[in-house]
Amino acid sequence: MAAPNQPTPVPCPDDGAHLHEGSETVRFLVVTVAGAVDASISRQALRHRFAAGESSADLLPTYRAHKAQIHAAVTHRLQQGAHAPVMLREADFPRHGGGDH
Repeated sequence: MAAPNQPTPVPCPDDGAHLHEGSETVRFLVVTVAGAVDASISRQALRHRFAAGESSADLLPTYRAHKAQIHAAVTHRLQQGAHAPVMLREADFPRHGGGDH
């Protein structure tokens, strides 16, 4: 159980995820018990941390395939004191296993 006043993810079947071409991000909504939070993830994070292809058409499917991990990263940033909107970058997803892509 989450500590009082800490964001807790709530299942959100439709998070409004969409590609925003101008900023090269996928924008989406994370619902916590404290309310909804606007968030986005950069093209670079999706490509380098989640192996999205070169095409913009690959970004949204890659986001959806890793949605739980991405939403958890937003929640983690909120717990660290971040304010909405939360922008996720590569550094929000530490590499594991010592290998570099």
